[in-house]
Amino acid sequence: MLDHIRIVLVRPIRPGNVGAASRAMKNMGLSDLVLVSPAADPSAPEAEGFAARAKPILRGARVVETIPEALAGCTLTLAASGKRGMYRRQAAVTAEDAARLAVRAAGSGGRVAIAFGPEDQGLVLRELLYFDRVVEIPANPQYPVLNLAAAVLVVCYELRRAWLAATGRPPWPPPDEPLATADRRQVFYDKLFESLEMIGFFGGQQNPEHLKYALRRVFGRIDMSVNEVDILIGMTQQIRWYAERHPRS
Repeated sequence: MLDHIRIVLVRPIRPGNVGAASRAMKNMGLSDLVLVSPAADPSAPEAEGFAARAKPILRGARVVETIPEALAGCTLTLAASGKRGMYRRQAAVTAEDAARLAVRAAGSGGRVAIAFGPEDQGLVLRELLYFDRVVEIPANPQYPVLNLAAAVLVVCYELRRAWLAATGRPPWPPPDEPLATADRRQVFYDKLFESLEMIGFFGGQQNPEHLKYALRRVFGRIDMSVNEVDILIGMTQQIRWYAERHPRS
């Protein structure tokens, strides 16, 4: 789905921004980059340096001369713009809403293009006429113009969030370590309560079961791995070892 979404940089000026935009795409799972009449050299050392491990995206970027060439084959076209005006406001959507529209269109088999203008002036009005919607990032109104690569990262982040929501994927991959089973966690709880009893933690409590229940709830909210539970069991054993050698007077 994300491979059907194209990032278009129109007349980018600084190689570093082109490289950083490539890295933002790689971070968020996008790969289709098109440059329209770039003033920046995408093969410059600065671009490659900012791209880091996203060099394959940078080196694979297609270079075209016009915006219509960059939008060829797309069923939905969006343009990021920090400029305001009555008509732009009427066509504007937030980056979050734009991402949902883009993911829905891409999920239906269409191709989507999201364009960003040059660093010095952004996309001008006549260029915005090529696009279906204008994307606005609700930045500080006293300084709403984002750096090009920063704007690309914000939009790509929203695209990833929308894709995760649409596909039902969790935002993070499952842990590499297996989670501890209930019986193993119970060993920890039993040892924890025993060791706390030895150091007088429950002393003076009319009903220590309430405090034990509170502790059980604290740890019960944590998805503990086998290794983490073993570490905690070791901690309780060390408490017990110390308490046995330093009895309370």
